[in-house]
Amino acid sequence: MMKKGLLVGITALFLLACGDGNVRIQVDPTVQVEKDSITIIEYLRMSGFADEQIGNTQNGIRYVILDSGDMEVIDESDFVEFNYIGKTLGDTIFDTTIREIGDSLKNHYEENPYVLNDDTLSLFTHNQYDPFFITYSASGWSIPTGQGGFIPGFAEGIAATFQHLKVGGKALIVIPSGRAYGQGGSGVFIKPNSPIAFELLPIKVTKQ
Repeated sequence: MMKKGLLVGITALFLLACGDGNVRIQVDPTVQVEKDSITIIEYLRMSGFADEQIGNTQNGIRYVILDSGDMEVIDESDFVEFNYIGKTLGDTIFDTTIREIGDSLKNHYEENPYVLNDDTLSLFTHNQYDPFFITYSASGWSIPTGQGGFIPGFAEGIAATFQHLKVGGKALIVIPSGRAYGQGGSGVFIKPNSPIAFELLPIKVTKQ
């Protein structure tokens, strides 16, 4: 087992000589997919979810229906308003549309200036806390991705979970790094090659 683990560790890394004279390490994407999958399953199991509760999309987004809801059903082509909470797998919240949570986090960072920086302020001071809106499609085709839209794993998680939810429900999605922010990471909270999680909470449906 030790030899196999060592071999995987070696083949997972590329050494890149950069113009500034430093050597930087990139992770082999195919190995990172497997590593993320293991990390995500361990996170969900440690969070108390049984394997039969965990769904899986074709691109490795794992999801759990936390509460199916008891209000309006979400159908194809519905205009859906929803909130979200974004967090690392260490359960550090890095983004939210919910004002109460954002204000609480802002107060926390103001009281702990050693962790306060421009990235933190931009998340929790300038966020308008507006719910998101989409025209829902179970295929994901109507959900915007890329510049001005969602990261691919977020859109795919919505497509997978909203078909199981009614308004008032809640789902947890966990996104591998390759469908999130990849080798670059994002801001102060999301490190390179890090899976991330979102809680999704549909709050209103308009039938079209």
